[in-house]
Amino acid sequence: MSELATRLLDDLKAAVRASDTTRREVLRYLRAEVHNVEIERGRPLTDEEIVSVIQRQIKQRRDAIEQFAKGNRQDLVEAETRQIEILQEYLPPPLTREELLALAREVAGELGASGPKDMGRVMPVVRERIGARAEGRDIATAVREVLAAEGGSSAAS
Repeated sequence: MSELATRLLDDLKAAVRASDTTRREVLRYLRAEVHNVEIERGRPLTDEEIVSVIQRQIKQRRDAIEQFAKGNRQDLVEAETRQIEILQEYLPPPLTREELLALAREVAGELGASGPKDMGRVMPVVRERIGARAEGRDIATAVREVLAAEGGSSAAS
């Protein structure tokens, strides 16, 4: 059992003992999702794979928040937000904007990217290096910004 899977189980047991129903339900659902993916793949998941399941859960809840907000259901928005907060405790610390930009610049330099047209080459490499430490839209924004600057600086030369 991976370190993160063990932590999830321990935290679930603690939530049950503490009668923390929100945390208990979030962790039960997450563990069920992890178990389903393990069955699908035929093996236990690594910590990185569990993190990707957590990220998918967070994305689903963000989508639900958007729908609940449109339906003017603030109570459900707050419940989903609390669930996201619980899930985020299991993610590695996120990169700062400056760290994201620095990594995007580094990869763009390594690949010889010269402008926005190279987005498709740079994004997968940056995403692989960052892993779970940033969300896709934040990575895309940083890469776009760096490539726009690259395109502007080479046009000025």
